[in-house]
Amino acid sequence: MFVTREEILRQMSKAFIFKDLSVSDCERILAKVQPETRSYEKNEVIFDEGDQVDYIGLICSGRMVSKRLDPDGKVSLQQILVPPNIIGFEVASTPSKRSPVRMRCLSEVTLLSFPYGKMVSEEDLLPKVHSYIKDQLITLLANENMRRMYKIELLTQRSLRKRVLMYLRFVSGKTGENSFTIPFDREQLAQYLNINRSSLCAELSKMEKEGLISYHKNKFTLKEDS
Repeated sequence: MFVTREEILRQMSKAFIFKDLSVSDCERILAKVQPETRSYEKNEVIFDEGDQVDYIGLICSGRMVSKRLDPDGKVSLQQILVPPNIIGFEVASTPSKRSPVRMRCLSEVTLLSFPYGKMVSEEDLLPKVHSYIKDQLITLLANENMRRMYKIELLTQRSLRKRVLMYLRFVSGKTGENSFTIPFDREQLAQYLNINRSSLCAELSKMEKEGLISYHKNKFTLKEDS
């Protein structure tokens, strides 16, 4: 899929690691780092568990999902990513650069791939740009660590209901609204919560009958008592 330079700059302006840089700074990054535009088909795997990842990827279009296969063979959904999310940075910053997850396309995807080495090298970027990007990457890594800590806490909840409510309260808090849309369908939500889909559907139905929530497809409303 062809992506114009204007669209690339627009996505860079929205991405966390570039958002406060000027257009001229972004132009210089493109000229010095020379990122590669990669196109993927629906269901294509971008990288798999154990694959080496040595780039920072900016999602320009499409949707993708990161999953992990647990030792017992169960699929654990980690997150769904859309533009202008960044992928690969946390793997590329490790010594092994080996991915712990599979990244797969949920639709056609266009990815702008920045070589990690050049993005953290003072030789390729202006000092102020280099310092800014490194600070933004550190913040992204901290946010990713917090996300994983939250996921661990979520999965330690013993009851299915507590997992569901904890997740819904988190999304509600993030949006600041009692009514909100989640990024998952039922199968994806079950995988994210590491529970059986039929059990999830049954529990959601019970919670609605008890007046804790209301929902339609992936739109939920938390009632005051929940």
